[in-house]
Amino acid sequence: MFWTILLPYCVTFVLGNTTDERIPFFHGHVFENSPPGSKVNGLSIPVKRIDPQRWCSKSGMHLKLLGDRSEDFHVFAHHRRGHILLKTSNVLDREERAEYFLSVALCCQSCASAERVVAEVASIKVDVLDTNDHEPTFQHADVKITLDDATALRSVVYTVKAEDIDSGKNAELIYYALPRNGSFYIVPKTGDILLVDSILGLAQPIKFSVFARDHGWPARTSQKMDIAISPRQWPALPQLDNGLSRKSRSVPEPVLITVSEDASIGSVIMNLHPVRFQSASFELIHPDADNSPVTVSRDSGDLVISRRLDRETQPLVEITVKVQDKRGECAVTYPNICTIRLYALVPFPPVQYVTVSPARADFT
Repeated sequence: MFWTILLPYCVTFVLGNTTDERIPFFHGHVFENSPPGSKVNGLSIPVKRIDPQRWCSKSGMHLKLLGDRSEDFHVFAHHRRGHILLKTSNVLDREERAEYFLSVALCCQSCASAERVVAEVASIKVDVLDTNDHEPTFQHADVKITLDDATALRSVVYTVKAEDIDSGKNAELIYYALPRNGSFYIVPKTGDILLVDSILGLAQPIKFSVFARDHGWPARTSQKMDIAISPRQWPALPQLDNGLSRKSRSVPEPVLITVSEDASIGSVIMNLHPVRFQSASFELIHPDADNSPVTVSRDSGDLVISRRLDRETQPLVEITVKVQDKRGECAVTYPNICTIRLYALVPFPPVQYVTVSPARADFT
């Protein structure tokens, strides 16, 4: 019983000196780009915690900062409050250095040299907090894409990527495109450019600009990245005999076209209007409208998808369209024949070509 009571006192006596020698730790922060003389927030060291009388009983106390880049700060004692504080000596840049590990040293008469330091009395960590002082940047100024016009809808045709060297929300980016167009959509969080509407039959490139904006305050926006997407039509497929070869020139040869099974309803596959006639009418002869996945506009000659295509169940669609001049003449070059036979074929997977500048890197 006697030893049970006495043992804790013995342990405390033996370890007491070690506990007293432990250097107290303090933590503070300051925002980057703050002017010199800015106070390090959250950092206040009570003078009594460092016990200066223990080291300098007869002379005055002097403080000195030690550690890598300690010259970026200066330490001073606030005598009214009885605390030791830190202020910046220079403008800090978080991208250059995000944190400092320093020590407060004590000198008894002066701190003119390192030899006068009698003790390190406190350990300090200072975090340099980020301000939104950088805008997002793209690696390339423009991107040129050659995209097969039969590309499946909802396909990712390209992914833009910007970088922001800030941190936290200041580096979280969203993407958007201007001017808005109905064919492509950019996913704000990922930068994926999606094909959302058919580009079948489009001859001119689709041009728009992409921007990146961060979540900082105030928000910063990147310079534009120009995007140009040029539709590429599939080459004509070899003519299919399929038992439909013509024995007479009185029947025109079929026109072969390709179309993606993911082409949206209402997409224009092609225009049948002959150049020779300024006024013509068009009529779908075979199959009837209820059984055909495409329709033809009577006045414009636009061949339009009317229902979803399925390559697995119907890989080949044959239609016959009657084209006649509204003045009563035949609209095709064959005498007394006013029909054009067309095939609508579901294509193989599309091909995409991308060119980026100024790096001139090509991807296939």
